[in-house]
Amino acid sequence: MYTVKLFLVLSSLFVVSILSIPTWDGYSRDAIGSIVPGATFIEAIGPATREQMYMGHLSTAKPGHPGNLTYIQNQQPPLFLINQNWLWQINNETSIYRVNVLNTTGVENLPLQLVLGTKAEGIKTGTWRWRGSMLYYDQANGDHQGLFYSCPSADGGFGIFMYIKSAAPPLGCEILTLHSTMPKNPRSSWHQ
Repeated sequence: MYTVKLFLVLSSLFVVSILSIPTWDGYSRDAIGSIVPGATFIEAIGPATREQMYMGHLSTAKPGHPGNLTYIQNQQPPLFLINQNWLWQINNETSIYRVNVLNTTGVENLPLQLVLGTKAEGIKTGTWRWRGSMLYYDQANGDHQGLFYSCPSADGGFGIFMYIKSAAPPLGCEILTLHSTMPKNPRSSWHQ
């Protein structure tokens, strides 16, 4: 009888200890966004048509994987945050990707492409910031004034590009701006 009671007590303690371990199961990306201060969806807004300005949310063509940034529609958008002047995408509960600014052409005055990666690549001297709801990329030798471009890419999709100094859009590209869809907490160290 004593061993049965001991078994029941130990089994109950084991079950309680298993249930008390915190996990991310059952949490959505929205819940994770509320845990990470400053995390936000980023909307691409531009002249998609004369009747419609909204283009979609910033993401990669294959959400959850590194690659060229583009805009997506009708899918769960990823969350982004600015930390230490770098723009990051929250990939999942355990990893984030860095938004890199790359000169994919090697020519100085052509637009720079935004590419999601697992490590720092490309131009490392610029800083990301919010001004109101708009996303800006600043560099000592220029200011792109919050203008980005959606341009056809070699893979048949669209990439997000920018100039360091304001310029006319490249042939076949659409001007767009990128906006946070979440209110910002000015006291948060994550949101600069």
